[in-house]
Amino acid sequence: MSFKCLYPLAFGLLKPVLGYICVKLTTMLSYITKIFTLITVYFIATLAVYAGPGDTIKVQTFTFGSPQDAWFELPGLDVDVEKILMKYTLKCNPAQSPACGEWDYLTYTYLYEHTGNLDSTLLTHPYFTANGASPDELNYSSTPTYTNVPSWQYSIVYDDTITYNSYQSGVADSYAFYPFYTAYPVGRTQILWRADELTAAGLTPGNITGMDFEINSPGDEMKHLSIRMKSSVLTEFASNVFESGFTEVYNQNTTFDLGWDGVDFTTPFYWDGLSNIIIEITYDNTTATGLSYMTSMTTTPYFSLLTSNTNDKYVEFLTPDYADVIGNPLSGLSDQVTVAFWSQGNADFQPQNGTTFEAVTSSGARVLNSHTPWSDSNVYWDAGDDGGYDRINKAAVAADYEANWTHWAFTKNTTTGSMKIYKNGVLWHSGTGKTKLMEGIDKLRLGKGNWGGSESYAGNMDEFAIWNVELDAATIAAYMYKDLDGAHPNAANLLLYYNFNDGNGLTEPDVVSDNDLALVGAVERFMYSGDIFRNINKISTRPIVKFDQGEFVSHIDSVLVVEEVITDPIALIIYDPADPLTATDSMLVYPAEFYVYTYNADGTIADSTLVDATDNIVNSDLEYYGEPYEVVITHELARYITPYGIGLDLGEGFTWTFDLSDYRPLLHDSVHLNAGNWQELLDLELLFIEGTPPRDPIAVTNLWYGFYGYGLTPSFDDLTPPQTVTIPANAKNSRVKIRATGHGFGGTANCSEFCARDHYFKVNGSTVWSKEVWRDNCDVNPVYPQGGTWVYDRANWCPGAEVWTYDYELTPEVTPGNTYTFDYSAEDYTWNNAGSVPTYVTSVQLVTYGEPNFNLDARLDAIIAPSDDDMQQRKNPICNNPIVRITNTGATALTKLDITFGIKDYDQDTYTWTGNLAFMESEEVTLPNFGWNGSGTEFIATISSPNGGTDEYVYNNSITTPLAIPPTYPSEFIVETRTNTASHENDLFVYDENGNTILERTSFSDNTVYKDTLILEDGCYELYLWDYGEDGLSWWANSDGSGYFRTKEIDGTFIKSFEADFGGLIYMQFIVGNYTPVETFVKPADEVNLYPNPAQNEIFIDLDFAQLSDADITVADITGKTIHTQSVQRVQDETVHFSMENQAAGVYVVTIKMSDKIITKQFVLEN
Repeated sequence: MSFKCLYPLAFGLLKPVLGYICVKLTTMLSYITKIFTLITVYFIATLAVYAGPGDTIKVQTFTFGSPQDAWFELPGLDVDVEKILMKYTLKCNPAQSPACGEWDYLTYTYLYEHTGNLDSTLLTHPYFTANGASPDELNYSSTPTYTNVPSWQYSIVYDDTITYNSYQSGVADSYAFYPFYTAYPVGRTQILWRADELTAAGLTPGNITGMDFEINSPGDEMKHLSIRMKSSVLTEFASNVFESGFTEVYNQNTTFDLGWDGVDFTTPFYWDGLSNIIIEITYDNTTATGLSYMTSMTTTPYFSLLTSNTNDKYVEFLTPDYADVIGNPLSGLSDQVTVAFWSQGNADFQPQNGTTFEAVTSSGARVLNSHTPWSDSNVYWDAGDDGGYDRINKAAVAADYEANWTHWAFTKNTTTGSMKIYKNGVLWHSGTGKTKLMEGIDKLRLGKGNWGGSESYAGNMDEFAIWNVELDAATIAAYMYKDLDGAHPNAANLLLYYNFNDGNGLTEPDVVSDNDLALVGAVERFMYSGDIFRNINKISTRPIVKFDQGEFVSHIDSVLVVEEVITDPIALIIYDPADPLTATDSMLVYPAEFYVYTYNADGTIADSTLVDATDNIVNSDLEYYGEPYEVVITHELARYITPYGIGLDLGEGFTWTFDLSDYRPLLHDSVHLNAGNWQELLDLELLFIEGTPPRDPIAVTNLWYGFYGYGLTPSFDDLTPPQTVTIPANAKNSRVKIRATGHGFGGTANCSEFCARDHYFKVNGSTVWSKEVWRDNCDVNPVYPQGGTWVYDRANWCPGAEVWTYDYELTPEVTPGNTYTFDYSAEDYTWNNAGSVPTYVTSVQLVTYGEPNFNLDARLDAIIAPSDDDMQQRKNPICNNPIVRITNTGATALTKLDITFGIKDYDQDTYTWTGNLAFMESEEVTLPNFGWNGSGTEFIATISSPNGGTDEYVYNNSITTPLAIPPTYPSEFIVETRTNTASHENDLFVYDENGNTILERTSFSDNTVYKDTLILEDGCYELYLWDYGEDGLSWWANSDGSGYFRTKEIDGTFIKSFEADFGGLIYMQFIVGNYTPVETFVKPADEVNLYPNPAQNEIFIDLDFAQLSDADITVADITGKTIHTQSVQRVQDETVHFSMENQAAGVYVVTIKMSDKIITKQFVLEN
């Protein structure tokens, strides 16, 4: 490695003033197979690359839109660093919808420590697997086994005939096998008769009691022959799609004789004499026999018949089933792809966390994937592997993924940046800006993900195909109901195609090439006749029939039908003990050791016979060593939860600041970083503040890290077993860093997301630290309003906020050089198996340090107010009572400190703080009033004289922040409050700069407007509007209705309309004096409020615009279906009303589209 320092040639001797840039470019080859590119990084310092104490080295790592897994060059350990700050900036991605991701997801910032050491793991593999599982023992039959399936079938018996007529429709002019084409195992036919044809044949309004067909050649028994009928307005079959909505009139195993033969309906069908009728005929045999009934046909002047007689099969997946592609037909995939298939989710399990397909690289990184759906009812489409994958997703309705067959097509084109999802041939969802290539695929699996713990997709799949091109909508729609063949316009781009019709139980052939599919537990089954939906023929001939009409004295008879059914085979795979990953044999075997029952005529069991096993196999664990790999230690540096992004705008970026100073032993030279946020765009910058730290960190050691179940077996405590640790002899100080967040709810006490539980850290069995893992300030999150339940307090996290790290000083509990047992545990809890699984994501790290570098020292950590720090937006701007944070960075307890503060370049005030802070303890200090004026642009604070003595390190004593001007108000104005239905939650206060109460309103009535007129002298004031329910005056997820909070001129002109979805507090400091006329005021933001919320029969939309504006208003349900639309012109303060009668209960979205922005709000409709 070498350094090249690039000096600005034109400035000669000015180099020390202007600084210089050092560029270091390095590449690293990992010890196994991965190659990481070392990204060029610029160190920019004030005086030089490493200028000295108090100066800052800025290292830009990830940028908006860049890959979030890369190597970077950081200052080496030869540079003294007092403090390391991480600036974590997110902004919404305009290329996606919503621009900010919809959901609150865990994201992590990791440092991967590459040790350079190789290791391999002793692994085990079962001697055999049976349908993907590995039982201890399997008793099986080498030949097919069968079981008896009883069912009752019903027929009508005529005891007496009162009237009877039979009417023939049609004259034979041809012959055909349909609708009884029993050479195929299953068949479905629909036949249409127009009303005038029925009348012409002699039928009259009334019951149709049976029908007969003219049979010309014999066929075989049709099991479960079903006849269904319905009235219709159709005059012909215009499309090749079967109709639905029939009533069954007959269902019985049936054999026809030659000549006229037919059936008597168990349920007569009433014909009204005016409607056309459609009759559906289906049957379900288990095998094809080769014999078919030939029926007499008649030609019609229109398409009167739809039919599909088929041997079509599908594949069924249930846990732990899956199917692996043999070979790699996707190895050349790159910039375009289409994945298409039919699926029918199992209604008993969907929606669930299943995976319909996943393609991964040799290292297991995802390239292609779909959850169709996930347990949140969203359909997810992932594609790409350039440092992560692109994703689009959308909520589906149950009819899309339960019980019904739905065609899905997923496409991506990296050139255009487009990802699309087609449902039943129609574009359903799309995203743009998706440019990650899809290269390096090594393995494709259907029915389950490739990662450990993945659930199998619960449902059926058919016609799975992948092309290396983006298919258009017309092509997808044209071929979704057909078998793929050479006539397809993109046949040359077809990489694989499984129709699941020709498998042998172990493999399914690839129609395109030799990349067959290995079925592991997945079973191919004949399509149920009532579900047939493909390869439908539209024909203008139909059978000649006789319709029966009559009146009878009758009764229903029943007979027990017992069918012998072959059992589902078992895919038995046996592995080589000498090479456990190599299968030596695979075979289809059948269940054994079960009883087959025979039945009496009344359905009771008459006898049973044990099906004996012909063979037995006993399992064992075969040991082997995995491939060598580099030992890489994962260190979590920070954790963050993404915001609910619907309707959220982060502007040019919102920045969170994390203190990473303890990780200096890791953050140096070449480092491999990873940041997990993929919903929003991320910019991550590291600031290295040069100087001497309070103590030098020596090492960071992971004690526990993982996703630990809570209240389960094994228990949380079992998953965090005691660790034996020796404190290094040179480690004079030590600390544990604990980062725990709770997830999962719906079970006992709503744990772990919504329950507060104590966690404990123990040394040699004694509890030295305990903490209630809980975040109690989500309602004052500076990122607001968000689209979801952002105000709810949670287990140490809030949507759109950093996760708190609990630091505990371990120094008093340990002695350098000694060995200790550390243990981490949680409060006792038992889960009731309801809701989602309670989990704590837990990181516990040990940091060791040298002894303190200073005996008497204090540090000014931050100016909280006044500040332009995004995290402090709720507290800014100010004109009174600055807030600073101080830390004792000396070994001696800090009891006194002078803080000098004020507007820079103006007179300063000094405040003497007193207290008692141990080494590395901090405190926020609220300072008294200061000499505010409108001319200054910066605020400065400086600390001095700790304990009345001399501060040993002066480089961390002073901070300057920008000084924003608080809002300026007239001496007389109106504070207007409209309460919602929870007015008891609200208090309103206004104080002057000396803390005197100017306005106090602690008693409100529901749904009432209050107008308080304030007459104020010049000065600085504070306004508080509290909401103790922590859900503001208007929030979509409660039942409190809507209110608002505004300030107005005496003449009624708006000064400011505050966001009604504010959580727990509206806080504002403002100035009276040097009043700026209202016309020069910055116009308030446009505001929209909905009430009542939840709504029942109607919704009111209150528009408060900053100026006269036009707007288009849309009300849509959660699926995007439009319910109402209305346009308004030149309005500023307007209320729009919509009726919600006859609409389904649920969440609705109101969109207000203006010329320069779009505002979205949600409300809940109750029945």
